Amino acid sequence: MQMSKHCCQALLSGAPIGVVAAGADLKVLYINPAAEKVLQQLHQPPGTILDLVDPSQRDSIRIRLTQSGEVSSKLMVNISPEITADRSDLLVNFSRIDDDTGNTCGVVAWIVDPKSYGAISDRLAQSEKMASLGTLAAGIAHHFNNILGGVATFVDYALTSGDPASMKKALQVTAEASARAAIITESLLSFTKNDSLKPDMADLTEIVLTFSHLIEGSLKRKNIKLSLDLHPVPIRPVEANCMHQVLGILLTNAEEAMPEGGEISITLTSTGSDVELTFTDSGLGIEPEDIPLIFEPFFTTKGLLAGGEKNNPGLGLSIAHGKVLEMGGTIQAQSNPPAGSQIKITLPQKMQ
Repeated sequence: MQMSKHCCQALLSGAPIGVVAAGADLKVLYINPAAEKVLQQLHQPPGTILDLVDPSQRDSIRIRLTQSGEVSSKLMVNISPEITADRSDLLVNFSRIDDDTGNTCGVVAWIVDPKSYGAISDRLAQSEKMASLGTLAAGIAHHFNNILGGVATFVDYALTSGDPASMKKALQVTAEASARAAIITESLLSFTKNDSLKPDMADLTEIVLTFSHLIEGSLKRKNIKLSLDLHPVPIRPVEANCMHQVLGILLTNAEEAMPEGGEISITLTSTGSDVELTFTDSGLGIEPEDIPLIFEPFFTTKGLLAGGEKNNPGLGLSIAHGKVLEMGGTIQAQSNPPAGSQIKITLPQKMQ
């Protein structure tokens, strides 16, 4: 369906960006209201589209607009200072319109305000923050609503049952639900950086060795083989409790991905100015579409929200992500299901 000339003019008239259209001879045919506002300091409307730029640039721009070749994404120059004295930073972006034979049949000039880019970027960033906050709030509300609903049901049952054994069982379930709520609250608090306790600093290599010693017996009982590949790296102090929590989260995810057993390897290497810790498992892997989401709060492929049977709120990797960022590092995931997954933590050798 073709758009009528009247509709096109109405569309351009309402555009917030300045538009100046010219024919193949570069003579101006149309100026929309936004462009008129910019050009109001001129004594008379521009005769050709080249009047929008400084005289010293007009010959080179004329050649580029009238010869074959791509110009729409390359030809952007400052607007002539004669047009507006108070906004010399305005830009003009020229787009040539070619016919079916490749000959120029018209030229359009778009008057661009670079300062609007920053405002648009700020609005997009704010929108993303609000969207993330909404997702987080919805997840919290969902989990606490389930927990509180269960607590209310079992407390009511305990009060009306009259059977001591049933009352005890109901209160035990209530206590477990309260413990789950406490875990979620503690996990949310871990996102904050206001920790009044003095950090317990230790060398990263020492932490990996201690962690592997603590989990080795448990992994053997689960038929999981643990291997270490620790290369000489500079001493890199990190908060011990924080790093143990990160490694524990990675271990839990790896164990859930290997219900029948498998292999876990932890590698520590030095690359230039960074130290890399790589945690690899031989489990089911992570689907490609899930990779960008696994560090989001309440994202889970195993918990109740994902149709699973486990009470997994999906906070683990998001907490690990936050902890690594606090240490000045980055964390990334790679996977090629069903060939296992790999989590790589990169820390600068010097603390920031």
